[in-house]
Amino acid sequence: MKGSNRTFDEIDLITFVLFLMLMLSGCATTPSKLDNQSQDHEKKFTRGVETSEEYKQVLLSFPESRVNDIQFNRRMASTIFTKGDVLRIQFQGMDQYDGLYKVNADGNLELPFSKEINATGHSRSSLTQLIENELVRLKWFYQDTVQIDVSLVRMASVDVAVFGAVFNPGRVSINNQPSQKPEDAIQQLSGAHSSGRDIVSALLAAGGLRPDADLSQVYVKRENQITHIPLERLLSGIGFKSTPTLIDGDVVLVKTSGFENVQLIKPSQITPPGMRVFMSNLTAPALGNAQSSVGADSTRMPYGSSLLDSAISSNCVGGTHQVGASRSIILVTRNHGSKEQLVISRTINQLLENSSDPSVNPFVMPNDGVACYDSRFTNFRDMARGVVDIFSPLLLGGLR
Repeated sequence: MKGSNRTFDEIDLITFVLFLMLMLSGCATTPSKLDNQSQDHEKKFTRGVETSEEYKQVLLSFPESRVNDIQFNRRMASTIFTKGDVLRIQFQGMDQYDGLYKVNADGNLELPFSKEINATGHSRSSLTQLIENELVRLKWFYQDTVQIDVSLVRMASVDVAVFGAVFNPGRVSINNQPSQKPEDAIQQLSGAHSSGRDIVSALLAAGGLRPDADLSQVYVKRENQITHIPLERLLSGIGFKSTPTLIDGDVVLVKTSGFENVQLIKPSQITPPGMRVFMSNLTAPALGNAQSSVGADSTRMPYGSSLLDSAISSNCVGGTHQVGASRSIILVTRNHGSKEQLVISRTINQLLENSSDPSVNPFVMPNDGVACYDSRFTNFRDMARGVVDIFSPLLLGGLR
């Protein structure tokens, strides 16, 4: 009778284990409910555009009535001096004053024979004229005999503000100089030039243009002057001759078009060359990100990568067909201009079948998150292993 009771207990236990395995294997492979079902209705997703209060306030400071030269202000394409610039000034007939002069923190030149002269916002020709007029005013020269030469030796780094349809709006510093470079190492070679002070550098320092940027509505505000800068041709890599040089305190505004333009989602001179995407692949077929080769290199992706590209990069695609075919992936993203996160769910098969449809296989944006979930087959296998690990000691004990 004892042997009969033991066999009955074992049968009940095995039945219970099988029932538990079947129940657990039916669990969903991804969260059954997302915070934003309406954003992922019927597996069609379109990233929206939201305008922040900061953007609205900046927009008010750029009135259309004050925009000059709707095509391009040619003067802004020339070199404009600002604080920190190092100039070489030569005075004909006053060789003792020849040398290097630095525009001070107030934007002025401190000449030994005169009061401070404001140099900020002046081009080479206008500053030359300003100094010559000062020498004539001091009666050191007559108007027809004064002659000086002003040339740029080193361009300083400047702080500018970039707002609107860029990934990281706010204040940025461009054309930064090496801190270990001593002042006495400045070469007295005139005609210094740096592409690090143009509007392209400012846009990249602010994270690059978002896909909703309106390239025909880019403006630079310098004190009370607002200039329209058309950037359409820069996307294809041309038009750099008309790229303005910025000075300290300039404000750049990139207006939003109100919709996502997929033509802007590609690496260029004014969009991000690459981006960081946060990835997680912590379940089988890999027990950790390191084993799954989800390291620093795989999470740095070219701008313009899709969710499927991210799935491949995080090793969510491939492997044993029964194990990997029905895996799922979620994308944690945001509407442009918003801080509120959106969660998008897809299966790997959906992405493979609709790889060219951005509403199913959306583009990944900088700092988005991607996480993989395993297939039902893997869930069943792992649950079975767990149940066996738990009940094996009981089964073995019952056989004694």
